[in-house]
Amino acid sequence: MIKKTKEIVKIFLLISFLMLALIPIGARATLRGTVNNAYLMFSNGVTTVLESGIYRTGAVFQIDLLVNTHGQGVDTVSAYINYNPSFFSVTIDTSGSLFPTEAENSVSGGKIKITRGITAPGTVNTTNGKVVTLNITGLADTTPSSDNFTFDFAAGDANQSNVFLAGDPLLSGVYDMRLSLDGTPPANVSSFTATPGDSQISLSWTNPTSDFAGVKIMRKTGSFPTSPTDGTSIYDSNGTSYTNSGLTNGTTYYYTAFSRDVVLNYSSGAQVSASPRDNIVPASISNLTATALTARTVKLDWTAVGDDGNTGVAASYNLRYSASSITAGNFSSATQVSGAPTPGSSGSAQTMTVSGLSGNTTYYFAIKAIDESSNASAISNVVNAKTYKTADLNNNNIVNAQDFSILMSFWGSTTRPAADVNQDGFVNAQDFSIMMSQWG
Repeated sequence: MIKKTKEIVKIFLLISFLMLALIPIGARATLRGTVNNAYLMFSNGVTTVLESGIYRTGAVFQIDLLVNTHGQGVDTVSAYINYNPSFFSVTIDTSGSLFPTEAENSVSGGKIKITRGITAPGTVNTTNGKVVTLNITGLADTTPSSDNFTFDFAAGDANQSNVFLAGDPLLSGVYDMRLSLDGTPPANVSSFTATPGDSQISLSWTNPTSDFAGVKIMRKTGSFPTSPTDGTSIYDSNGTSYTNSGLTNGTTYYYTAFSRDVVLNYSSGAQVSASPRDNIVPASISNLTATALTARTVKLDWTAVGDDGNTGVAASYNLRYSASSITAGNFSSATQVSGAPTPGSSGSAQTMTVSGLSGNTTYYFAIKAIDESSNASAISNVVNAKTYKTADLNNNNIVNAQDFSILMSFWGSTTRPAADVNQDGFVNAQDFSIMMSQWG
């Protein structure tokens, strides 16, 4: 029975050795000694056998010291670990240790000393047994070329790091550890631009080429974000463009892009701002008409267009007139009419009377519809109308009884005298009506 048990143990040990041999050593920490028997190792909770780790200067992180007993029961673990106290501050946390009895527990001058056990006849048999946790604080930037947390170890030496069963040293190997500290952020992104659109802003940038893991973009209104936690986070990845949608047209949005490395050192930030706007212009008005009412006024009529083409409601009108023909090229130099009506819904009829004109003068009129983002339509059709002759027939700058007397002297005339105020070929009641409208 004993012989059979020994054979089973040999087979188990052989299988365990073969499984370990299949683990790619390149993915593990530097091994000193062998793994034919018990061994010590470090773990950061993600990688069981920690080869290296990059941590932020000033950050506090935890590394577990583990033992693999290689299928054997052990009752004591001793670990003597060297490190550089200029780069790291270390304390020991024994909570959760599989070895509750403490014989040695100290950190001084770059040396960590740990000896822990379990009361006989108890033993520990495990592949990843926690001995202690090292609480490490990064003090200064370092990128070591070799392991910087190293065990004092020589196989079979009971006075160095070891694993014991009833005083018998069992440790055959250790995995040292390399830790890097990085407190230097990457450079800012470059060529950071913001292109406004309708209810959105398209952002683009160029990422730095070294020590870069991603970029975090923060957004605010009123001022630029000052840190990676100030404002609303809209992007956190390693791309080079992003479209921020769902925005309010006319509102200015401020963005700061903070590039970061793998341990979340953030750059000082690159800044841009923009205001989203509607880029779709209103349709042009095509049915503008002009009718002279008096020597001083012309009535204009047209059909309203929309905010986006013929959809919606425009925000305002730009109505202009001139005594010479208006074109798209000289529209802005024509006289702008004040008091244009508020645009109605698309398709509704609109009208306005332009006053303050000169008599017996041909005027040209054109109009543009404007949306809330100041997009202007193309120029409308251009129309013209000739104002009536003034009823100041004697040209003394006032329409009074003297002008009425002149009008009556030509009453019924069809010879187009000056008294034919509306120029319809007759001096009649219509001319009298115009004169009354200009009286005084």
